[in-house]
Amino acid sequence: MKLFHNIRKLYTPLGSIVLSGVAMDGMHEIEDAAILVRDDGTIEEVGPASSFIPHPSSFSIDCRGLVALPGFVDSHTHCVFAGERSQEAAMRAEGRSYQEIAAMGGGIRSSVEQVRSASVEEIVAYSKPFVKRALDLGTTTMEVKSGYGLSTSDERKLLGAAARLGIETAMEVVITYLGAHAVPRGKSQSEYVDEIVNEQLPALHGLAEFCDVFMDEGYFTREETIRICTRAKELGMKIKLHADELAETDGAHTAVQLGTYSADHLLKISEEGIRALAASERTVATLLPITALSLRAPYAPARKLIDAGCAVAIATDCNPGSAMSENMQLAMSLAVFGMQMTPAEALTAATLNGAAALDRAKTHGSLERNKLADFVLYDIPRLDYLPYHVGVSDIVSVVKRGKIVSGEKL
Repeated sequence: MKLFHNIRKLYTPLGSIVLSGVAMDGMHEIEDAAILVRDDGTIEEVGPASSFIPHPSSFSIDCRGLVALPGFVDSHTHCVFAGERSQEAAMRAEGRSYQEIAAMGGGIRSSVEQVRSASVEEIVAYSKPFVKRALDLGTTTMEVKSGYGLSTSDERKLLGAAARLGIETAMEVVITYLGAHAVPRGKSQSEYVDEIVNEQLPALHGLAEFCDVFMDEGYFTREETIRICTRAKELGMKIKLHADELAETDGAHTAVQLGTYSADHLLKISEEGIRALAASERTVATLLPITALSLRAPYAPARKLIDAGCAVAIATDCNPGSAMSENMQLAMSLAVFGMQMTPAEALTAATLNGAAALDRAKTHGSLERNKLADFVLYDIPRLDYLPYHVGVSDIVSVVKRGKIVSGEKL
């Protein structure tokens, strides 16, 4: 056992299911806290230090009066790729849209060309620094999508690289197959959807836990999305969905109908889509404020979603084109300042609800008995300071399964 003590304040959401609406603002706060961690990396007890009975075999770790929060769960990233696309940021500054840049040869297909010319080893070497930096910035669990291969062999290469990232870093990586990210050059839309359903999914489903589809204007239609997701579910995969980012295409409502764990982006969500998400007991509205900032687009309506009773998560969408950041604290700051979320709502969205979007709310996302001891120690006065100190990390140590994996050794 390990006893992490002398924690000046500990903040955590509570529960093993997603939190919706007003419940997102309910934050459990403990003064002078301690966390007792079992040898398997799960929590035996968390509470005021005065309530702990000394355990004869526990190893004591002094947390020096720091503040403890659950590790971030970044539930939407494309953090396995090869090569950067910084020129597209300059093009957006000149007024070019996402769709215009794609039509000019940029966008997803530009990353596809870079991935296809790289080996698995080169992709891992390029992606690993971003994953390690995310860990340094407080993320202890990260979803990683494929989607820059767009063929069976190249998607397999990306899924293999994502698995390697989980082995070669202390990050816990959740793998998602996103073959339906765009249509590759040289194929018609119908030909490529047939390939996904009949070739890619049967060959690759065992390499990923989730299947995702980019359902949006200019990408995959509602009918194609349903066909792909139905096949993925037949093969035992869980479903996530890119929805209503570039246009309102009934994405949120379709996500609920399909029983997805999350509907992501939602910049253009309709009132009907909000009502559908509010009525769902599973589908999390995952908002990606760094993407909205990068695309110079209005933020997703977080306040409206929460007030309607939806469950909201936030994630980085770390990718080389439209959200080149692995910083979940920045996503929290944008959620507070750009999307009118409270600091407590933003922390819930970045931890427990992110875990729910990955079907991990029972084991991740909060500091409670029997959950994983994934937490971060900050040199801050209170929770409100975290989003307030924009773009700067006040992290001292990152703990994953009860072991310090980044920062100072206490």
